[in-house]
Amino acid sequence: MGKLQEVEVKYPLLNQSKVLSVLKTLGAEKKVDNQYQLDIYFTPSHKDFLDNEIVSEWLRIRKTEKKNTVNFKRWLPVGAKIQTHCDEFEVNINDVETMEMIFKSLDFQEIIRVEKTRNSWVLNGIEISIDAVEGLGCFIELEAIDKVEEKDIPLVHEKFKNLLGLLNAETGEQDRRGYPYLIIEMKKGSNNNVP
Repeated sequence: MGKLQEVEVKYPLLNQSKVLSVLKTLGAEKKVDNQYQLDIYFTPSHKDFLDNEIVSEWLRIRKTEKKNTVNFKRWLPVGAKIQTHCDEFEVNINDVETMEMIFKSLDFQEIIRVEKTRNSWVLNGIEISIDAVEGLGCFIELEAIDKVEEKDIPLVHEKFKNLLGLLNAETGEQDRRGYPYLIIEMKKGSNNNVP
């Protein structure tokens, strides 16, 4: 057996009401209901993740009402314009503020904070999340529930494509860089407009 990988895709969602209606019709199992998430992103000073043209690595603390986590994600192939899967490591933590102090004491710099409300369902072995992201709008994310062997990654992407069709989802261009990158770029753009 080859190495198992996380596989997920994310798109701006243009017809949320329609997709919610189809999810109900298909009997998708609701997993997360209107969960507020605060994601705080960091980069180490010795290796600024944002220095690369294609950002492949993200380090995040996530705070929710139910649990808090630290997560590191490395998109693969590293540096490629089209990244198809990722290494992902996550651990639960009890104290977000102390974890932030640890990171900052070790010279990790906070990059950005992302606030969103998430709803998630499970259908056909895929977790479907719809995020309302502050400042960005609505997105749909599809993630294989089980980790995937590298040889099966193209099949999983085909399943994602078919599921988006089944959901009648109207989407924008696939987001390959993540919410923190989109918000940073948006803030740069708005700063450019300031005289």
